[in-house]
Amino acid sequence: MTGPPLLERRLIFVIGKGGVGKTTVATALALGLSDTGLHTLLVEVASEQRSGALFGAAPPAGVVPEEVRPGLDVLSIDADKATEEYLARQLPMRPLVELMVRSRAFHQVTQAAPGLSELVTVGKIWDFATAITDGAPVYDRIVVDAPATGHGIALLEVAGRIHELASSGPIREQAGKIEQVIHHPAATGVLVVATPEELAVSEALDAVAALRARDLPVAAAVMNAMRASAMTDADEAPLRTVADGSGSAADRAAAGAALDTLLAARHDAAEREALITGTGLPVASLPEVPDLQPGSGGLERLAGALLAAPGLGVPR
Repeated sequence: MTGPPLLERRLIFVIGKGGVGKTTVATALALGLSDTGLHTLLVEVASEQRSGALFGAAPPAGVVPEEVRPGLDVLSIDADKATEEYLARQLPMRPLVELMVRSRAFHQVTQAAPGLSELVTVGKIWDFATAITDGAPVYDRIVVDAPATGHGIALLEVAGRIHELASSGPIREQAGKIEQVIHHPAATGVLVVATPEELAVSEALDAVAALRARDLPVAAAVMNAMRASAMTDADEAPLRTVADGSGSAADRAAAGAALDTLLAARHDAAEREALITGTGLPVASLPEVPDLQPGSGGLERLAGALLAAPGLGVPR
């Protein structure tokens, strides 16, 4: 599957196992894209509001985006509200829709219906991806902080499954249109996030294989929280000599700490190489950033690293 580099695609889904910093990467990517002058929407699903901690305030869950910075809107999709909005478009009688959504039984049915919550969620994303005003797209880029890997892939697949199951009608028609956009490598890209740990890399490799098996447009990967060292391989032997020698305790401690950082950076570089070799994808390396609080500059540092990463392209 071929297509333009990731940053040149309008719809980007960010997936990864829990704990790898998926939300941080998605938020930094959306911030970086908006800083280039592209009107960008960051979408969180399942009423998650995790990006709020990075911006200082969480937008309310619902169906209407809220601006958090100039050129950057955030939406935390509430599936129940998105379902109500969908029904209001399909059914001509608004009082009937309001009666239905107030019913506990209705919510029990909708939650139990296979794929319905995911379909209205991805349908809402599709609405924004295809929204036009004055002949131009409302959003230049949409970044989706998708659920953890398994559920994230299910979200990407749901439109195709509904299109296969529904015999006819507006749901099947809309599902078919959504499926075309999500599978189109010129429009959509999937970004897989990992950390430099054997299990995280293994799961990322499995995720890329699963995406490719489903003909979903995986475009790049991120190795997050990589540790760095000012030391080089040539410094290892001298450091060991000092750390194991008979010098002062301070010298031994300093040499040991420097050696530890060198070995940690070497380990992380090897895991990154395993991710590159195992996927064949462009892999952006993000540094370990201890402070991501608003105003710290940490998120901006990650955003800059993403936009400068080789192989990811240049936002246009």
